[in-house]
Amino acid sequence: MPPRLLVGAVFGPSPLAEQFERAGHTVRPLDVREDPGAVAHVDLVLLDGPLADIRTASELVADYARPRQMFLHTALDEGQQLLDEVETSHAITMCAHNLFDNVWVTSAADELGETVVGLLITEIGGVSLRINDQARPLIAAAQELRAMESVVRDDAMELLTHAVPDFEAVVQQFLSAPHGQRSAHDPEHLERLVAAVPDPGAKRLFVDLVRRRGEVDGDTDTELWAIHKYEGG
Repeated sequence: MPPRLLVGAVFGPSPLAEQFERAGHTVRPLDVREDPGAVAHVDLVLLDGPLADIRTASELVADYARPRQMFLHTALDEGQQLLDEVETSHAITMCAHNLFDNVWVTSAADELGETVVGLLITEIGGVSLRINDQARPLIAAAQELRAMESVVRDDAMELLTHAVPDFEAVVQQFLSAPHGQRSAHDPEHLERLVAAVPDPGAKRLFVDLVRRRGEVDGDTDTELWAIHKYEGG
């Protein structure tokens, strides 16, 4: 059995802190503003919070970090450079961000850190995928696109609620259902569909997504239809 760790949770009972606790580790909160020196007494310092707060916490505890002590942050936008202040003490600095489900992207300051963060993610039942820090903006953009899926789904739900009597009774099934099936998308058909959408914002979103689909499919007719709609056609 891997050794049990004493984990110091700088931002309290965050989701990741709770996962470490469920994995059998001891987790206790750390108030680094009131007592930054408390970090010296834990094995793993967990920084599962907003980027700006992680940077501040790193600066506050830098003088108390120990060689080989583990520091792990979960921000996506920046890598281990957020922990540069503590790395000067020869601490093991690592990053792990939860993409979805149990999948994490990880990086570290050196090979030791990369090995350790992989083991830590395995400990909580996760899958770790090592990344280069230069890829972080692209990963963040992909995550933002995934987050915007809900905008499309909410607009679709609004249309169905308007069109189908008693649709509210099946909203939960709708939200958990697989993606809808694509229909034929010749310009005449698309014209009928977009004309049926009453909300201007949803109408613009429909046209933009159709344009992107045409671009990906190499469907010039669809792209031209969407461009014409942009121009007020």
